[in-house]
Amino acid sequence: MTLLSRSRRHVGLLVAGLFGFLLVSNLIPDPLASGQWRVPIPESFTWSQTLNYKFRNIGIYLQDNFGFRATLPILRRDLREVLGSPDSRPFYTGRDGQLFWGREQTPAQSAGALVRTANVERFVTMVGEMQRVLAPRGTRVVVAIPPNAQSVEVEALPNWYDALNYPTTEYDLALAGLKAEGVTTVDLRAVLKASARPRYLMTDTHWNSRSSVLSFNAVMVAAGHPDWQVDPAAVLGPPIPAARGDLLRTTRLPSKPESEEPFAIKDRAAPARFDPALVHHNEHAAFKSLAYDYAPTGQRVLILGDSFTGGSWPRLFLNADVSVVAWIHESRRVTGSCDFNFDDVKTFAPDLIIMARTERFFPCYGDDWPVGLPRPWFHAVPKNVAP
Repeated sequence: MTLLSRSRRHVGLLVAGLFGFLLVSNLIPDPLASGQWRVPIPESFTWSQTLNYKFRNIGIYLQDNFGFRATLPILRRDLREVLGSPDSRPFYTGRDGQLFWGREQTPAQSAGALVRTANVERFVTMVGEMQRVLAPRGTRVVVAIPPNAQSVEVEALPNWYDALNYPTTEYDLALAGLKAEGVTTVDLRAVLKASARPRYLMTDTHWNSRSSVLSFNAVMVAAGHPDWQVDPAAVLGPPIPAARGDLLRTTRLPSKPESEEPFAIKDRAAPARFDPALVHHNEHAAFKSLAYDYAPTGQRVLILGDSFTGGSWPRLFLNADVSVVAWIHESRRVTGSCDFNFDDVKTFAPDLIIMARTERFFPCYGDDWPVGLPRPWFHAVPKNVAP
């Protein structure tokens, strides 16, 4: 009697072949991949800089372009469509076609159905401690949290949102706590709601360029520099169709053109550069810490933000008496929490700090805490634990 029947041997060969194919697939270029680096390599890079960049980011390149990682989600989507089975998507559609991000508990956070009190208090404590450490140096701190689209585009929310009625949100709790700490804040929800729609991109998690400028101006007023505001007409070009859609890309759907006023900034600042004081960077190649030189003298400004402000706000100080404006990501990981390096902040020695971490990421989790900042509160909430 053989150890395995003929049918079982066939099944074994089939399984072995399947696993072998999966292993080999990691060496086969994906036919639907772009074959490009996620962040384009600057033309100014020397061959050694290019080689170093590729070495550090080879993992991301393989992830994007091998192993059928672009093809399989599309095949899955098309198969479910043929079978008449609705696809599960990480976003949902509003009343007028506006797309909203549905993960990371964003809908519940904006509605007030989710209030992680301890995590918000930890954020407030962190900012308050920063201000206490920096105040003797003459540094001013302003907090302006870019809201979730659900917190602003309320007219476009689905009908089921009308049934949600909670008195307090995490955003409200943060503003109240920061006020008690004596920290200057800006409620960007109110700023943007007072402007005309659209305030956010229809198929993207981000606000549009006009909302970015209006929010920047509100921060300048709160910082005590109303003369530092910029005229939107001076920094925005006429509306043009632009391919956007990071929400669509989450399911490999093609981007859809939508009308957008592109930034048309006549830079006062020199091209972005690395600053020797800002030695720690976000893990993502697109979020390196950068500095923009404006003038030999003037105030030093540091923006702690994310993709809502990077690349735009540091270039908007056209009317400001500043010498240098720097931007760093407010976390070490792209979707991380409050773990930036405070030693860099102290070394850079800014006169003004603008903290602009997106609403869905601003609460502080677990043991995340800025390196070099004293810890006045040790009661951390473990990660992935309900409040």
